[in-house]
Amino acid sequence: MLGVIGVGCGFVPFLFWLTVLLGILALIFGIVGWSRARNGVATNKPMAIAGTVLGGIACVLSVVGLLLTVSFVRDVKRDFDKETKELESSASADPSPSEEEDDGRTKADSHSLDFGKTARYANGLKVTVAQPEKTELSEHSAKEGYVAYMVVVTIDNGTDKTVDLDLTTVKARDGDGAGLERTYDFRKGVSFNQGITGRPHAGKSLTGTYVYLVPEKKAGDRMEISVEPGSITYKEAAWSGPVK
Repeated sequence: MLGVIGVGCGFVPFLFWLTVLLGILALIFGIVGWSRARNGVATNKPMAIAGTVLGGIACVLSVVGLLLTVSFVRDVKRDFDKETKELESSASADPSPSEEEDDGRTKADSHSLDFGKTARYANGLKVTVAQPEKTELSEHSAKEGYVAYMVVVTIDNGTDKTVDLDLTTVKARDGDGAGLERTYDFRKGVSFNQGITGRPHAGKSLTGTYVYLVPEKKAGDRMEISVEPGSITYKEAAWSGPVK
């Protein structure tokens, strides 16, 4: 019986430890039974022989199971290490913006870029935020005590493939860091309200318009605009400066 169970477990590689245990016991009891039968003490010689044979088979299967288990674990570890290295490589290669000066490109530091400057990412994507300009809203969109400023954002796809910009996020803050409310004026037409959305091919660009309400007492002060192109693949870049 032990031999039968051991052989059955032998077909499940991960149970090699149980297989070898049952196989050894089957061998021991089989040999003892065979010996007793040869000496005329017992009459179960066929069962003893079968137990010995099955015990031996179980031991062989346990060795095979061990080898298969070790191979499987090695493959899993190799795949895990490969994925880990790819994730680390992807994280280290995460595109971060740099500032494009008139005399060449330099890395962006912790300070915001000036309006009109271009943030360039390692893979070739470029983002430019123009100087915010005061704009007039229709009477239905204007809000008492607030002044509207229009911000134009341009993203150039300088990469070698199509870029998904549907999730582009643009935020605005006043000089004190308080968030500014984006507004819409549909009487001005689609282009006046159209932000960055789409998937430009390599070499193409998209331009979006964003209008924010600034309290009158903060009008003419500073503004800060942050842009996160498309998705979390790109780090946020920021621009700041005085507005008229």
